[in-house]
Amino acid sequence: MKISKNQLKFHVFLSIFSFLILLFSCQDTVNKSTKTESIGPKNGALLIGGGGMTDEMWQVFYDFAGGKSAKLVIIPTAFDENSINYDPEFKILKRQFTSRGFEDIQFMHTRDTLVANSDEFIQPLKNATAVWLTGGRQWRTADAYLNTKTHFELNNLLKRGGIIGGHSAGASIQGSYLVRGGRDLNGNYKIISNSDVGFGFVTNTAFDQHHLDRNRQYDMFDLLKIKPKLLGIGIDENTGILVQGNEFQVIGNKFVSIYDNTFWSPFFNKIDTLEKGKNKFYVLKNGDKYNLKKRRIQLNKFLKPKKLTSNQQNEYLGTYLFEKSKVFWNNIIIENDTLKFQIVRRNIVRDPIPIYAYKKDLFFDTDAELWFHFERDSLGKIISFDKKTHKFINGMNQKFNKISK
Repeated sequence: MKISKNQLKFHVFLSIFSFLILLFSCQDTVNKSTKTESIGPKNGALLIGGGGMTDEMWQVFYDFAGGKSAKLVIIPTAFDENSINYDPEFKILKRQFTSRGFEDIQFMHTRDTLVANSDEFIQPLKNATAVWLTGGRQWRTADAYLNTKTHFELNNLLKRGGIIGGHSAGASIQGSYLVRGGRDLNGNYKIISNSDVGFGFVTNTAFDQHHLDRNRQYDMFDLLKIKPKLLGIGIDENTGILVQGNEFQVIGNKFVSIYDNTFWSPFFNKIDTLEKGKNKFYVLKNGDKYNLKKRRIQLNKFLKPKKLTSNQQNEYLGTYLFEKSKVFWNNIIIENDTLKFQIVRRNIVRDPIPIYAYKKDLFFDTDAELWFHFERDSLGKIISFDKKTHKFINGMNQKFNKISK
């Protein structure tokens, strides 16, 4: 059968068109599959500190380690030789942990990767419930243990539900990129390191420490120029993050800086995508939560809103006597049978946010940061409320509970 020139042109056009569709669909698939994410440990927890520990941070590490039944392994390999020779049996270091309640403590230290890769050396990790990685120089820890049986057993500890903690060098080593591994020619520690591979307990992530205290907040941009897919996290002293799964919470009395190509502020409570080339970061404080996989601030995940039936709503709220509270700058309103909290500051009126019942006369906001205690009169009518920030409800810390699988 003969094909006319017009038919031939049509077939050629159709073939090219089909190829282009296939090409673009493949590119779309590649783009979706290579979307940059940071993934935390599937089980267990990480405590990653910027340098120094608050009492709250110690308590969280102790609780997650198992309390009195904790089996702790301390790895001091980041220390220099002078520090190790000064305290070769690590008695001084051990006192820091016995004073916090730990009883079963073992130490693991070597500079030799062959030793680190031996079955005998890794025995203490087999039954450990917690590991502590000390400060010092993170490249020393990487040089000794990276991709050895020790590294493998650290991951096994997490799989069993244990916790790995550390601050300063013990923080950087837990990321995938090892920041600040050595001095440059001028004697300064730059964020870009020669030994640049960490343990990778959190993927595609770089943890910088002593962050705001040492004015390192702009150094992360130098790293992200050459490693744009990394999530940059700067952690201040006496501050840390508790990582569970793909989310973390901030613990401590200072700040954690986030470099994820967005900008967020609690004043507007809105996430803005940065214009290309803009260098911005934002900070999180104690109790704030972040989703590593989605790379965005995370709303509360531990407390779930209690759904109220119409009868329960009457029981929980009673007769609401006021639309505007007597508390300056704070309003409580009802919209579509939903209780909402609203901040009013001079001529600024923020959008009302829903608040949820924890129990009768006790409500919380979406971040579980603010708690509202309602007061009733002798007839059971709600007449006022008290707004507080809460850590403990019924004797339990609502911020740092373990995630239940």
